[in-house]
Amino acid sequence: MDNNYSQRPRKRISKETARKRQLTALSVIALIVLIIVILIAKGCSKDRSKESKGSSNTNANIITTTTMPSTEPIVTTITEPVTETTTLDPEAGAFKMQKYTYQLNVGETETAWIDEYPAGSGEADERWSSSDDSIATVDSYGHITAVAPGECYITVRSALHPEQEAQVKVKVFDDTGSIQTPQT
Repeated sequence: MDNNYSQRPRKRISKETARKRQLTALSVIALIVLIIVILIAKGCSKDRSKESKGSSNTNANIITTTTMPSTEPIVTTITEPVTETTTLDPEAGAFKMQKYTYQLNVGETETAWIDEYPAGSGEADERWSSSDDSIATVDSYGHITAVAPGECYITVRSALHPEQEAQVKVKVFDDTGSIQTPQT
């Protein structure tokens, strides 16, 4: 049998094209090796940061004393915990209210809105109180209810940081528009 296989002729490439392909392959391999080295370095640095975090919270004082008969010093290590003190920035830790004054008639209800909470606190952390419950009351959500004519202050405080607070002035008027109750 006559097998006339016709093979496709191989395409010849120039030396320049072969060199470009080699450089491209070498660049890809170098990039892969670089990525592996970076990942290994990051993995090692995470382990070291964990070790340093654990040891940074203590402060060791070394006291060396010697006794006459022995030539080797006795080393005593006293470990004292480091206490960190933080001061609260009053500007960064204050409640920011939408309104600081409310004018209500007896029986009306208004809600005091907080625009910004102190750092580290939130809605569940707020504590509301009235300076005079006989004039206006407030519930745990900031709903102010006018009870009798007069003026009082509603205060919101952070439960975690009681020194962080804001006050809202409430003026309660009677049906005639007077803030004072007539005295008999």
